[in-house]
Amino acid sequence: MTGVLTGGPVYVPVEGRQLAEHELAAHHWVVARLGCHLVREGMYVVPSDTLSVEQAYALGIHWVDQFFGGIVPFPFVGTKLISHPLVAMHASAPKGWRHQHPHRLSGLVVPGWGAFSVEDLHEAAGRLLNEGAVRLKLGEGRGGGQQWVVASLASLKALLEEEAALAAGIEAGVVVERNLRHPVTLSVGHVILPTLSLSYLGYQREACDRHGVAHYGGSRLCCVRGSFSMLLEMLGEPNERLAVEQARAYHAAMFEAFPELVISRANYDVIQGFDARGQWHSGVLEQSWRIGGASPAEILAAECLSSGSRQRVDTNYVECYEANAAAPEGAEVIYRAAVDSGHAPTLTYVEVPAS
Repeated sequence: MTGVLTGGPVYVPVEGRQLAEHELAAHHWVVARLGCHLVREGMYVVPSDTLSVEQAYALGIHWVDQFFGGIVPFPFVGTKLISHPLVAMHASAPKGWRHQHPHRLSGLVVPGWGAFSVEDLHEAAGRLLNEGAVRLKLGEGRGGGQQWVVASLASLKALLEEEAALAAGIEAGVVVERNLRHPVTLSVGHVILPTLSLSYLGYQREACDRHGVAHYGGSRLCCVRGSFSMLLEMLGEPNERLAVEQARAYHAAMFEAFPELVISRANYDVIQGFDARGQWHSGVLEQSWRIGGASPAEILAAECLSSGSRQRVDTNYVECYEANAAAPEGAEVIYRAAVDSGHAPTLTYVEVPAS
């Protein structure tokens, strides 16, 4: 990683995760637009991933308005594992684990557990399987990848034998959650930039490649200048308000448990749906304290909000998988694939949709 940086914005790749072409294109688009419209002087860093305290120090980051993303005191804090308790006080846990923290999130997340050993994984799954199927997620997984649904302990055992990625990922942590049917996933976010802050409520779009595999297909955001409280003033639909209230409380609980956190870009996925018994749930699935899929739409919204007296703007970021995909009139193309692989987006774009 590069040493102390001057000037900005500067994009800094963080080792440990391979980025797809369309992700890298989105990251560079965000950096360029930040430099053109929103960050005019001083050092500013856009890391490709959440930073450790040591990495931030090496880059010369000391304030929240010097970078786009998050700084965490321990690696697990930046993963899905931060949302759920362990099955017992003596369960396997990484350095820095704070047993009381996940209990602060009761009512804010979908029922679930974290596990760092095969024994704890079986115990966690067994506790939830009495009420229907469970979803397993690698704690360090991104988006909707590296997830599996099991309906019994026997199927869990078979899955561990068949899926090398799951078996290999247990030591780094696995989340076990109640699986929801007919879910709707909302995104709630807050972004702090040198020139302004904004909050938003968004809906994720799903897109299928030509093999029928579902992928993240972008986000539609309703963005307002200011805090989560300002966002709540703009919303009237009860389920949307609940999602924002849960994300806001989750955000506050994180700072209570880990006061070392520094976050300038926060995105919380909130899932709403029914379990096997027909009970409706709403809860934060995970946090993203790094540049993410919705970031091009966030930055476009920031441009619109900073250039006039507007207090609200709607923006879209879209990933298309069709071979002949075309952006609508007025949209800005971020990425167009040279070759259609069948598994990756062929086109991505960002827009302010016509009202």
